[in-house]
Amino acid sequence: MKPFLENLKRSAGLAIACTALCSTIALADEDGRNNRRDFDRVFVIMMENHGFDQVIGALVSTANAELPNQQQLTPFITHLALTQGLATYYFGTTHPSLPNYLATIAGDFFGVQDDNDSCFVQPGPTPGCHHFTATNIVDQLEGKNISWEAFMESAPTVGFLGSRAPAAPGQKLYAQKHNPFVYFDDIAKSPARLAKIKPFDLASFKTQLSLPAAMPRFVYIAPNQCNDQHGTGGTIVPPSTDCSTDEATVAAGDLFLKNTVTAITASPSFTTHSAIFIVWDENDFSGQLGCCGPSPTGVGGGHATALVVTKNGKPLKSARPFDHYSLLATIEDGFDLPRLVNAKTANTMFDLIPRDDD
Repeated sequence: MKPFLENLKRSAGLAIACTALCSTIALADEDGRNNRRDFDRVFVIMMENHGFDQVIGALVSTANAELPNQQQLTPFITHLALTQGLATYYFGTTHPSLPNYLATIAGDFFGVQDDNDSCFVQPGPTPGCHHFTATNIVDQLEGKNISWEAFMESAPTVGFLGSRAPAAPGQKLYAQKHNPFVYFDDIAKSPARLAKIKPFDLASFKTQLSLPAAMPRFVYIAPNQCNDQHGTGGTIVPPSTDCSTDEATVAAGDLFLKNTVTAITASPSFTTHSAIFIVWDENDFSGQLGCCGPSPTGVGGGHATALVVTKNGKPLKSARPFDHYSLLATIEDGFDLPRLVNAKTANTMFDLIPRDDD
């Protein structure tokens, strides 16, 4: 593990050295890196509020009695970093969470700098709510007859428009701020589209994965606020996990990814032209390294982690500057869709996907 972490630090050091340049120069895509850019299926898993150094190679503190038999907090995440595609210079677009989620599906965060609810929240609306009429990836996918679904862990019902679940004073597991789809008028007002925003349940998800004809080609997964490493407040309501400490929350996220990613990669729905993108929304101000363009906060969303898992994965690393617009641009290119707004000039992440002849 030590040589790997030292190599990562060297890669990050090179990235830091180019910070001043990357804010003003758009680096060209390495088009020759990958000789295919066509996706059968894409899975996006959104994690939360931890920087690059907090989730790769993270160790349990010696004083943590809750995890006495575990040396690493993130053994699965670290394994993926060693064996799959790893972006060592990936960034959130801004702070806090909501605008980063918006950026992943619309190529813009629309100047949002808060986590306020959608104007379609029920009951609502609430002061300061947000709604957008802009084109989003759902419009693009449906325009080309590409199937999609979004899975929100701990949402109580299909198409749920509530602000949170469960109700206070229980732990806030589902949070609307992590469901960017319901902020767009043409999704929140459409019963047919709301029907494609479903609660995430691993057992049901595995069943769907076992039937490729029933599995959509674009899948967006938002774990609950314990399993996405955000952390929860309120009273613990069984069978919820205690995510009151940061280390317990980080470990819970690692276990969620292990169970979910393993289920996907072992299924017939995961082909040689499929990819899982695991990204963290922002670093919650855990560091000041910034990149990739102007931001109202001055430092963007901070240095975060992005992993790309493929069926024939290789330990590929890239220190090129990526952000959530890069994620969207990669998906759009892979589905032969036009790029939206800031994705138009973003570097794509295809150099983290093995070539067919690798």
